[in-house]
Amino acid sequence: MSTTHAMRRAPDALNVPPVFPVIAMTIAADGTMTVAVDGAPLEPPRFGPPWVRSSFAAVIDSVLEDRGSPVRVLVYETDGTVFSDLITRPLQRELDPISPPPRDESLVRAVQGSDALIDAAPLIAPPRVVLGEVGFIPGEDVAVAIIVRHIKASADGSARALLEPGICQVSATGEVVLVGRISGTCVIGDLT
Repeated sequence: MSTTHAMRRAPDALNVPPVFPVIAMTIAADGTMTVAVDGAPLEPPRFGPPWVRSSFAAVIDSVLEDRGSPVRVLVYETDGTVFSDLITRPLQRELDPISPPPRDESLVRAVQGSDALIDAAPLIAPPRVVLGEVGFIPGEDVAVAIIVRHIKASADGSARALLEPGICQVSATGEVVLVGRISGTCVIGDLT
């Protein structure tokens, strides 16, 4: 007599391979990093900046999506410290600014069951438009920079800005623009 069991998979079940893919991230003294997946180098996107600490989530998420399974992450610091973790779900979520955010139905039922009033404003604001109507050459690349603070130029005419890591993580290209309000001097540099 034989017994056969039907195997059911939940729609969000993980594909767990016998050996997890390994992402090795080696940090350099300047904050850049090299990445290897199962020993094979993983290069940053073409024309993109080099991998840096703020690239952790993007690297891990791309490998999770590519392999469709949990991954083991090893981070080798410059001081010899090694960090290891097992990641099963994406660290970042791409949010479509046009679609509404996902709703937690249990929370909705709890609020509807009470007499509390809720604010119907969306959790994610729609994108804002910045328009430069004249002065650009057709087809040229136009950089977009958000001013986070103003600094004073030193006595020799140089300028140095210190930016918190959280602000630096927002930069997609790793570039910073310094613009003199009076001189009109425009300097484009890389985050260091």
